[in-house]
Amino acid sequence: MILTCPTCGSGLEVPDGTSAYVRCPACRAVFAPPAEPPAELPAGPPPAPVPTPTRAERVKPPRSRRPTGSRTDEDEDNEAPGHSPPPQAPTRAAAKPENRDFDPPDPEEGVERKSKRGRKRGVSKLSAEERDALLRAFRRAAHGSRLLMISFGLFMLSMVLIIGFYIQSAFPAIQQTPEFVSAAGAVGAIGWVLGAIGVGLCLSGPASPGHWMYGTAAAGATALHLLLLVILAAQGTDYSPARSLDPDGPARNLGLIPTRLDAVTFYLTKLFYPDLEFVPKGEMAFSIVVGLIEIIRTTLILMLLSCLAQAAGDRELSHQCTRAAGFTSFGPGFMALGMFLFAVVMAETRAGQGGFAKVLFVTLVMGTYAILMGCLFPALMAAREVTDACDEPYRSQITDL
Repeated sequence: MILTCPTCGSGLEVPDGTSAYVRCPACRAVFAPPAEPPAELPAGPPPAPVPTPTRAERVKPPRSRRPTGSRTDEDEDNEAPGHSPPPQAPTRAAAKPENRDFDPPDPEEGVERKSKRGRKRGVSKLSAEERDALLRAFRRAAHGSRLLMISFGLFMLSMVLIIGFYIQSAFPAIQQTPEFVSAAGAVGAIGWVLGAIGVGLCLSGPASPGHWMYGTAAAGATALHLLLLVILAAQGTDYSPARSLDPDGPARNLGLIPTRLDAVTFYLTKLFYPDLEFVPKGEMAFSIVVGLIEIIRTTLILMLLSCLAQAAGDRELSHQCTRAAGFTSFGPGFMALGMFLFAVVMAETRAGQGGFAKVLFVTLVMGTYAILMGCLFPALMAAREVTDACDEPYRSQITDL
């Protein structure tokens, strides 16, 4: 069906039977289609073109404050007898539901809504110097979290080496060698140094709520942990995995460096059942203190990574770092309780005798180091995700802009 605009005379094609108001694409006038289709006219000369109104003629008269739809006496006097006033274009509020095919939305409305939404979120424009300084801070934080990720990975590698040392004792034909423990100590020392450097770089990263508090506490816990490790290794009297094989060699001291979380997991069993075969022999009081400082240090590092994730605009990653800190904090405690319950069963049932019990005890000790490695695996994954988030900050907000 072809309609003719009553204002400019332009023709536009609409579906048959359209009853909705139509907007002319040429002059933007809104009019209603006729109730019945126009009758076909006999062929004749084409109609004269309708002159386009000038700008002065298109200027609307000033609005009066009279109610919409009311008529003044002047309008009634100017009307010819028998002539009804032309229908007025309905306003947007009183119009029928718009036909979106012929009345598309104004694109400027969407731009205005987006700008208001941006102002509501508090998006501020930074100068070039401030933007460069922020990017440099994120770059330092990315390097720091990457070093922390490597440090956690080296910790897990040292646990694998200690497990290899205990696997030798499970097979009588294989002679135990302390080189596994020495290698684990060297790997643990390298990981500790990289972790300390990573904490310093993360501390110089972008500021966020809690950043300086957790960063300063993590740096202090790292320094205290270093001091206690040096004292512990210098004394060389506490329990070490290869102490019985190498009482005066390097394995005795290097075996104290990888972790002291193993002493934390044995503290309940050592306190109540010190004579069982699988319970480590030797002093453990100082090692337990160092292990508690190690737990606090790792927890504070993960909370610092949580602050960096929040600064990068990734709240879900911030929660992931917090959950990883929970695993690191409560994992050794639950292991200590489980090992104590196992010791109770073995001691009260007198099952800790014979070759099978010895193999079972060695397996339990290997499982202890494997679980310690698993407790730190979420920390490694969180550090990797924070590295990606600091390399590309605000990535999680791209879909919302």
